[in-house]
Amino acid sequence: MSTASSRALALSLGANLGIALAKFAVAAFTGSASLLTEAVHSTADCGNQVLLFLGMQQAQKPPTPRHPLGRGQAAFVASFLVALLLFSVGGIYSVVEGIHKIRHPELPHHLGWAVGLLLFALVLEGISMAGAMRAAKPEQGRRSLLRYMRESSATELVVVLAEDAAALLGLTIALIAVILVWTTGNPVWDGLGSLLIGLLLIAVALFVGTEVTSLLLNEAPPLAMRARIRAFVREDPEVEQVLSLIAVVIGSERLMVSLQVQFKNQPDGDALVETINALEKRLRGAFPQIQHLFVEPDRGKA
Repeated sequence: MSTASSRALALSLGANLGIALAKFAVAAFTGSASLLTEAVHSTADCGNQVLLFLGMQQAQKPPTPRHPLGRGQAAFVASFLVALLLFSVGGIYSVVEGIHKIRHPELPHHLGWAVGLLLFALVLEGISMAGAMRAAKPEQGRRSLLRYMRESSATELVVVLAEDAAALLGLTIALIAVILVWTTGNPVWDGLGSLLIGLLLIAVALFVGTEVTSLLLNEAPPLAMRARIRAFVREDPEVEQVLSLIAVVIGSERLMVSLQVQFKNQPDGDALVETINALEKRLRGAFPQIQHLFVEPDRGKA
């Protein structure tokens, strides 16, 4: 697993663990529904990061006869489970709790503690988000953050970024809800805050689940990446034309590529084999994310 991804996961886990414990304590002290749902959210995030770490470890295992392409998609499976947890544990619980508090409002107390905790949690989540963005920056390049999250196969980073963004928005919603309860004396704001946090978590879970499902269904890498591979092969002095290119994402920053190529006339079969081997070596050097490469010589249509 990449050092950057591991560091981002560890930072996020440490932040969420500390925040979760503090939220549960202050939620019990104040009786705030928004804080309680935020505590559940942070606890779910801790479980999510453990799942992602286990998935990344599985993805590093070498190919076996039973898994000839390796287990790179284990990270995708872990990310999909994270989306399910966000939806069920975080999102649905928060929505149900929010509706209950709106229908049966209870005025929280000692809200100054809640405001202080939420401000502290915002700082920690901001640090975690900054760490994840630094880890993603080399691959993100000039792409927008949303485009990177939609195109990247490094699902562990995508999930951490999505969780941190949801956490920052959720904490902001909770802070606004607590301040409104504090200033107006109306406890309905607390339930409404919990409801909005739940809807936010469900939206993030659907986004992550949709993107990871596409990867599990053998998604191709971005069009720009495929175009660069095709152009690289076409520039080879022994290549007449690239007849077809199939590329599939098989793990975090891992590709399987199949090429059908028309080569220039070779003296014999041995020369053709050497030409193919040389092309494969250059391709792997230029695109280290290619883990499995298949080059088939063929003739173009007459």
